[in-house]
Amino acid sequence: MATFLAFLGGISLLLVAMSMGTQISDFWDPAAIMIVFGGTSAAIFISFPLHHVVKVFGVLMQIFKKDVESPGWIIGSMVRFSFKARQQSLLSLEDDMKKTDNRFIRLGLEMVIDGHPGPLIRDVLETELDFVLIRHRKGEHVFKAGGKFAPAFGLTGTVIGLVQMLLSLAAASASGASTTAVLARGMAVALMTTFYGVLLSNLFFVPIAEKLKNRTDEEQLSTQIIIEGILMLQAGVNPRIIERKLNSFLPPDQRVSYYNEMMKRQRAQQPA
Repeated sequence: MATFLAFLGGISLLLVAMSMGTQISDFWDPAAIMIVFGGTSAAIFISFPLHHVVKVFGVLMQIFKKDVESPGWIIGSMVRFSFKARQQSLLSLEDDMKKTDNRFIRLGLEMVIDGHPGPLIRDVLETELDFVLIRHRKGEHVFKAGGKFAPAFGLTGTVIGLVQMLLSLAAASASGASTTAVLARGMAVALMTTFYGVLLSNLFFVPIAEKLKNRTDEEQLSTQIIIEGILMLQAGVNPRIIERKLNSFLPPDQRVSYYNEMMKRQRAQQPA
């Protein structure tokens, strides 16, 4: 939601600024739009396989979805799983496995319940993570490429506009007409494509690429916490140690103390 609101806010402020001293319709130029948008789209389709570009629309929707599960929530879940497994057994985690929406937690718990050794669990989860990151970075690369292509085609359109302007100036001069109006109009049209290219790059392609990169980094961190938590769960490590080890992934101000809270609740529930 924050991404969507920021995008709308940027567009709104831009439109307000454009309307000051002139009309927004003055910034509408079909030829410039065809050069920038058409050229950028063509360059993207040339650079990447068709199915990668088509999947980008699905990737685009991800930036408007809810954020990745917070590391604190994951650490709390791992502590709870460990506490439950020590009180009952690893088999008691089957209901938790079925209820979770996180596929890495679900896969890890499934392998732990099935009794697989730690090295195999690590290998499977890390391989899954590697290919998830590869898929995410493909979408990021498409948007980064668009961020490079858009200003380049904006400059191309500017060159085209300047050539047309100079030809118009030559024709006006030959006919004895005033060249001032031709020059002013030609410069405005020539710079319009640069405006479209810079706008498309810096308000759409580059921010989305950075957003996808940040989400990928967040998901990588969260998944690494899950992998370490699952392995310690499989090894029967004390829940307090699990919490301390997993907290080391986070800065001090983001660390959790779920174990102490859980012990307080347990003591409060015991009869006096």
